[in-house]
Amino acid sequence: MRIVITGAESSGKSTLTEHLGRTLKLPYALEYARYYLEHYGPDYDLAQLTRLSKLHQQYQQTEVSCEVALGIFDTDLINYKIWAEVVFGCCPEVISAGIAQESSHVYLLCKPDLPWEPDPLRQNPDDREQLYQRHLQEIQRLGRPFEIVEGSGAQRLANADAAVERLITKQTA
Repeated sequence: MRIVITGAESSGKSTLTEHLGRTLKLPYALEYARYYLEHYGPDYDLAQLTRLSKLHQQYQQTEVSCEVALGIFDTDLINYKIWAEVVFGCCPEVISAGIAQESSHVYLLCKPDLPWEPDPLRQNPDDREQLYQRHLQEIQRLGRPFEIVEGSGAQRLANADAAVERLITKQTA
């Protein structure tokens, strides 16, 4: 099982990924797109985004071996699907097909209730609620287990801890 931390930009995904990885002593993979775009620059087209989705999966497999039963991912291909649809108006079939392969994923969906933190790679300060809703709808469409995480500071971390416990309990029951 892979616990995927997902949601709109600036909703605390990376913070929760690192917190849960350390707290639960689980392997985790941060968001690969951030590493890539910081190194190569923020410009991309649909073909590059598609390649980036494949590199993202390879990176996750390197950071969280398929041999471990439980790991944590900062986003998955649902993020790439929504990203492609929002920016380019369509989702490449390779990304959609990849989502179908990610059937072991369960989700912590981060509410965008944290203040926006500007960042050169972030693009949607005013669309966070819409992006949150798109993530929610996609997870529900796929019928995958999820919990919503909200709150700020230590309370958000505690809420995430409790949500992970519920997800693990549901999946092992």
